[in-house]
Amino acid sequence: MLPLLLWGEADHLRLPDFDPRTLPYFFAFLAAVVIGFLFLHWRARRKAEKEALSNRFMQIVLHHNLSKKQYQAVLQFFRQLKEAQQNEILLSQKAFAQHLHDYLEKQPELSAADRVEIFDKLFPQSSGKIEIRSVADLRSGEFCALDWENRSCLATVLKVKGENQVLLSTHDPISLPVGDARLYAYRPELGGFLLSGRILRTGRGSAIFEHSGAIEFRGDQHLMATVTLPVVLEKWPKMPMEKANEPAAEDAVPTVYYGETERISDRALTLRLKQAPTTRELNQQDFWELTLSLPEKALV
Repeated sequence: MLPLLLWGEADHLRLPDFDPRTLPYFFAFLAAVVIGFLFLHWRARRKAEKEALSNRFMQIVLHHNLSKKQYQAVLQFFRQLKEAQQNEILLSQKAFAQHLHDYLEKQPELSAADRVEIFDKLFPQSSGKIEIRSVADLRSGEFCALDWENRSCLATVLKVKGENQVLLSTHDPISLPVGDARLYAYRPELGGFLLSGRILRTGRGSAIFEHSGAIEFRGDQHLMATVTLPVVLEKWPKMPMEKANEPAAEDAVPTVYYGETERISDRALTLRLKQAPTTRELNQQDFWELTLSLPEKALV
């Protein structure tokens, strides 16, 4: 019964004859597969190249002490650039500074102080370690922020006039009032400086600021709190116990110093010792161990 059934269905099992008219469709399908594969390969390679550019840029800006908000703003700046511009700023610091300068001018959603710090942290000038004691310490072309009431705008120092006046070029489309104001500038090696004074005159995209008050430290340094805690400073490595029990010579310098902190933060502290090590001992001793006594309750 089974052989007869198979014999009856033999015509259905036979492969269809080759039709030459289907050959163009076969080659078209094959070409589409090859083109699709090449496109996916090109797209994967382009994605890898873009990621490589982004990684190189991140390595450049990673070690400039940017805050999280500032870091995100810089990454957004890089992503909005065309690929040719991305390559350009990775090869030329001058091009990087120019593109970033133009970008920061057009970002009013960022505070003026953040824009000042971003530029100065990424492009520290020779004056990065110079304290600002007067307007004479400001440099031409320096980014700064002009604050008044509850508003702020980005500006550039054009020229220092006399002993206490500075001519500024403003970037934000804000109408500046004449009256009390403050000027914020940043030094990457030190922190921020806030100069009190007033806006004397304003023009189209310019203003004259006159410094007439105090200069306050701002920026990185304001993170330190004034807290008094006991500290113990000892030579390291410590003296063996048997030698520590031996009577000290009359002219021997102490190996333990006691004091207290003056300012403290999550990164550093300043302290004052009741008796400081001598110059000779500082020259002889390379390493010291500091013991800080922390209270059980929160520091306030």
